[in-house]
Amino acid sequence: MKKLLMIPGPIEYDSDVLNALSLPTISHSSKEFISVYRDALLNLSAIFGSSTSDSLPFIISGSGTLGMEASVVNFIKRDSKVLVVNTGYFGDRFVDLLSRFTSNFEQIKPALGEAVDPSLVREKIDTNEYELITVTHVDTSTGVRNDVKRIAEITRNSDTLLVVDAVCSAGGENLDMKWGIDVAFSASQKALGAPPGLAVGVASNRAISRMEKLPPLSFFSDLRKWKVVSTGVLDSKGGYFGTPNVNLVLALGISLSKIMKEGMEVRIRRHELMSASIRAGLESMGLEMIAKKAYANTVSAVYLPQGVDLKKFLEHAEDRGVVFASGLIKEIGGRYFRIGHMGNIGPSEVMISIGAIEKALEANGHLMRPGIGLSAAQSNLFKSS
Repeated sequence: MKKLLMIPGPIEYDSDVLNALSLPTISHSSKEFISVYRDALLNLSAIFGSSTSDSLPFIISGSGTLGMEASVVNFIKRDSKVLVVNTGYFGDRFVDLLSRFTSNFEQIKPALGEAVDPSLVREKIDTNEYELITVTHVDTSTGVRNDVKRIAEITRNSDTLLVVDAVCSAGGENLDMKWGIDVAFSASQKALGAPPGLAVGVASNRAISRMEKLPPLSFFSDLRKWKVVSTGVLDSKGGYFGTPNVNLVLALGISLSKIMKEGMEVRIRRHELMSASIRAGLESMGLEMIAKKAYANTVSAVYLPQGVDLKKFLEHAEDRGVVFASGLIKEIGGRYFRIGHMGNIGPSEVMISIGAIEKALEANGHLMRPGIGLSAAQSNLFKSS
């Protein structure tokens, strides 16, 4: 039985995106590949709300964690002063990453499920000389969405560079480099709609200028090297630092073209509707979200009812054809699960998922009126259509 993958990445992919992986591999220096690569860089810039005249797009073989490293280490020096906005597991990862390069960092860490109050960021920026601030737009572990636009309004008139983790937001949330974001990175396997294996991002001219004045702290993630590749490809000449994952770039190119064809405004509204409909179904069943109001379009983190075993719940849901994810926050790891709702998700995936959750809860002794979640989800879909 084909199971519906409703985890926060990897996601379900279009068949033509997957088919690109099985095509004969072409030369990474061929005109054909450079043309595909160039289109991917241009579309990536547009999806991030930038252009190649005011920023540098990059595509590197690796995971979102590589994108995180490249987006930090190129813009600091040893013992730089850095501020981390930490709203979950991937805020902790920023701390872990930065600890390799500096001990001079601070955190703003809201209560679990809360987004950061931008006024706290303003207080920190106004009273400290940070070289960099990192913010996770949507933390995959909690489903909390931070107000990056308001944070960018604070940092853009300062000397502090703003780095945004857009791994779980790019392609499904409103995100615009023109707000004043200096660096934003993501990965191929989430709302950008291609299989795992590519770290992608965009760095502003202001960030690149800062980078050029700093000594390199890394080798493979040195964006100076990848700048040569990106600028060469954008000039239709090509460039080399490390061999690209040719077929994955082909797959990403197809997916990004589809995103551009749908249009970002339409795509974001669709993600908002599917997210709200899933949430309506969950809340009608008496389930509580970890996020408090700052709900993401792309992922929901949901507490299980007391007495429901996480492992058994996930197994029962999978028996009914849907795969959900367990939690990442250690303190509550056995008490919640996560639903990824991004990419090409539509009403069918919403209804199948809510139905599987109803049945899995029922199988684990949580009784409710049959169909209550399905009814609420469907009503929201119809109301907003």
